[in-house]
Amino acid sequence: MNNANAWEFPWLQNLLESLQRSQNDGTLAHAYIISGARGLGKEQIAIAIAAFLTCEAPNPQGQGPCGECKGCRLNATGNHPDVLLLAPKEPGKALTVDLIRKLSDYVHVSSHAGGARVAVLASAHKMNSSASNALLKTLEEPHESTYLFLVTDSPGLLSPTIRSRCQRITLPIPALEVSLEWMRKLCGGEFDEALATSCLKAAGGSPLLAMAMLTDESLPSRQALERAFVACLTGIATPESLLASLMLAEPITAIEQILSTTAHYAKLMLDTNQQADDGAIDTAVLGGLVSNATWAQFIAQISAVDADENTRRRALLGNRLVRLYDEIEKARRQIGSPTNPNTKLLLESLCWLTSRALK
Repeated sequence: MNNANAWEFPWLQNLLESLQRSQNDGTLAHAYIISGARGLGKEQIAIAIAAFLTCEAPNPQGQGPCGECKGCRLNATGNHPDVLLLAPKEPGKALTVDLIRKLSDYVHVSSHAGGARVAVLASAHKMNSSASNALLKTLEEPHESTYLFLVTDSPGLLSPTIRSRCQRITLPIPALEVSLEWMRKLCGGEFDEALATSCLKAAGGSPLLAMAMLTDESLPSRQALERAFVACLTGIATPESLLASLMLAEPITAIEQILSTTAHYAKLMLDTNQQADDGAIDTAVLGGLVSNATWAQFIAQISAVDADENTRRRALLGNRLVRLYDEIEKARRQIGSPTNPNTKLLLESLCWLTSRALK
């Protein structure tokens, strides 16, 4: 799990302060589902909550743990006996019933420090049916001063009964200006705002993902994947060429990238405020990781002189992109599920759907 301090993420501070105030006045629920897009800090905020719940002298104004007590020192090293962090044993694998039984045994033991006990379950949507049933028994019998946080990218994959037993925390996408300022502070003097903005667009607005892209040596390959996707989408490249690009990347990462690219272009098509005076797309706002001339040329070719007809054509394209987005999201959920689907067949199907999406 990522132990970056969530209090350093400006888009999470108000939420953290609100949760700490709830804990101070005794209204904090025993179980929460923390959801939202990747790269927003879901695991980090769960760990931050665990830190102030087990702090021996928390700030009464809701500004985080003291950072100095024994509990805070133990949390800093990841060794607090009253904080349990659970995740699949291997990336992409299921959360098994053995792990949930470990959690159930944990919540039945008294606190070592005489305070709260906290369990954080990462990738909670990866539970198989046996694990879900075991967790439900734990949720139905909450213990005093015990808190459970289920962290997930896909809350819809959790069973309805589990969802009904938990309060929901959905992390919002921060404003572009907030994310850019945070990235600027991390990068210091060597900050390329235009590239950072492109990374944020490609990451669907998630600052942690965008920062990883910005500092990742794989950025050129991500840019190449976007070009291949748009080339297939607009009909100038084959589904096979897109498949070759997708197979070069880790499947879930590649699918999430084309998912955010599809969402970006769909928004451009459906947002009439982005329409330039001549009825064409403003190319300055195009692109995720790249300024995509292929897409701009495609839109120029289908644009109409009549403004009303051009708006109709844009809306039609936007709706087709939304349908493609739904198919890509469905594939993302399948690949992220514990059922171990045939990844290559899913990617082949997506490539074919992409090539047909705008026809």
